[in-house]
Amino acid sequence: MADLLCFLEMITDEEELMAIEQKKSSCNFMYLANNKRRSTPKVRSYEEVLSEIKLYRNVGDFKIHYRIDLEMFDFLLRELHGSLERHNRGGSAPVQPEKQLLVFLNFIGNQQSMRECGHFFGLSISTVHDIINRVLDAVLDLQARIIQWPSAQKQQQTAREVEDRYGIPGVIGFIDGTHIRLASAPDSDRDYYNRKGFPSMQLQVVADSSMLIISAYTGWPGCTHDARVLRNSTLYQKAEEGQAIIQNHHILADNAYPLRNWLISPFKNYGHLTPQQQRYNTKLSGARQTVERCFAHLKGRFRRLKEVTFHDPRQIAKLIMAGCILHNLCVIHTDDIEEFMDNNAVLEDAGNECENIYQHGVHGVARRLRLLQQI
Repeated sequence: MADLLCFLEMITDEEELMAIEQKKSSCNFMYLANNKRRSTPKVRSYEEVLSEIKLYRNVGDFKIHYRIDLEMFDFLLRELHGSLERHNRGGSAPVQPEKQLLVFLNFIGNQQSMRECGHFFGLSISTVHDIINRVLDAVLDLQARIIQWPSAQKQQQTAREVEDRYGIPGVIGFIDGTHIRLASAPDSDRDYYNRKGFPSMQLQVVADSSMLIISAYTGWPGCTHDARVLRNSTLYQKAEEGQAIIQNHHILADNAYPLRNWLISPFKNYGHLTPQQQRYNTKLSGARQTVERCFAHLKGRFRRLKEVTFHDPRQIAKLIMAGCILHNLCVIHTDDIEEFMDNNAVLEDAGNECENIYQHGVHGVARRLRLLQQI
């Protein structure tokens, strides 16, 4: 009888112990379930963190991500704020102008996809796409103010600077074309494939002695000859009518362009140049590096222009022009031009120069001969 009572007590103790353990386990489960949400860290985007703690202005890598300094960023934000401001009409809160500008600068300054850009800022691809188009239009509104053909006084000033530096009189600018590489040809159009075999869009630029772009013209497919691009530009029409360039002054070009009374190129070297002509060519080549360095900065700082992923030719042209506007703002604000030079971008165009397809003008030939005697 005593043994039976002892056995029953042991069973009771084990049952109570199991009940206690089950209750404890149940309590632990409920605790974890109730506190799981609170203990999981929230994933936040880089820009959100910087914006919330007002630290992005002090981070050392700001210029690495956005390719401009804070002074120029503040200038752009003031200029574009009205165009980018959005009012909340229900739904999610609109993206603030400051963040829109950061998204655009990050996109044009780097080569990641829109998906990667969206992940970086905590935005959807469609939102990034809309922001880029909106900021593009806002930047292009600055074009008339930022890319201007120089006045007669400014042309004379540039001519003095070029003559002092290179010993060539009468130069008001340097013209050249460059190929903006495309990820694919729009609508698979073979005309976009240039002489080097990759799809591109032509960009024609005239730069002054400080690398400021005074004329930019784009939109022609990569197969188009540089001289043909020039012929179809407003610059050519105005220069031919004597409306663009002051008397006895000219633009320097390479051998792809025909001689005009306002457009001077080197002597073509067929192995029979005189020492005087060789010196002339060397001086012109040294001076023309100004526009080549302009392209090296444009593509080196705004790396999206090394390969554009847009498919609509109009959007491609807008992006290229926006890059030219931003380039000029960097020059105007003296924003470390040398820091972003990419000479490899210029080398890609080397060897892509083609023979002139138009006849030299009589007055252009005469002007080059006079210039030859002067230098």
